[in-house]
Amino acid sequence: MFSVLVTGASRGIGLEYVRQLLALSSPPQHVFACCRSPVNAEDLQGIAMENPSVKVLQIDVTKEDDFPAAVREVDGVVGERGLTVLINNAAIFSGHTCETTLAFLPALKRAAALTSSDDTTMSMQTAAVVNMSSVMGSLASTKNGKSASYRMTKVAVNMLTVCMAHDFASYGILAVAMHPGLVNTDMGKRHAGKLSPKESVCGILDTLLKLRGRQASGKAYQWNGQILAW
Repeated sequence: MFSVLVTGASRGIGLEYVRQLLALSSPPQHVFACCRSPVNAEDLQGIAMENPSVKVLQIDVTKEDDFPAAVREVDGVVGERGLTVLINNAAIFSGHTCETTLAFLPALKRAAALTSSDDTTMSMQTAAVVNMSSVMGSLASTKNGKSASYRMTKVAVNMLTVCMAHDFASYGILAVAMHPGLVNTDMGKRHAGKLSPKESVCGILDTLLKLRGRQASGKAYQWNGQILAW
């Protein structure tokens, strides 16, 4: 049994993560769905009412004050089994990704410690950090200079992922960056998003569940499983 925490879970890709995690043949024992305003997250609250395994938490990734209470709530549920997977979906820029990960790192370490220290055991089922990134952060794929500021934030997320992969390897924690594709969400619609959130997240989870070992860590993957060139 494993547990997953998703930030930015009130809409779009984050909300679809919650739906698809529950739809897995072996779903998580606990899904912590985090958002800025739980009282306004009607769709998420509806899912939580029908699924006791879902706990809605308030986390605004831009506010450090939100983390201590959320960490206590998560620790109170998972205990010594720790938190298996952290999906940094709501990270607006790399600093927030880092702050969220550091807040829940002790819980991730506890989950990783339950398995062998053999590198081959590193996986989403043992302990993992998933940072949502973008192909626009790939230097190799850059064809123009548009959206430079956005591109730079994603380059930072990718570098942070590589650093996490090195730093967390000794704990047995997998760290990867994930490009969801051009998704038809509130953000993606402005750029003619072609993938539905369901298609994107189904592909992402299929990819994540197949990743194994240190050699899979510190890389960027596209939603369909292809490795993304940095």
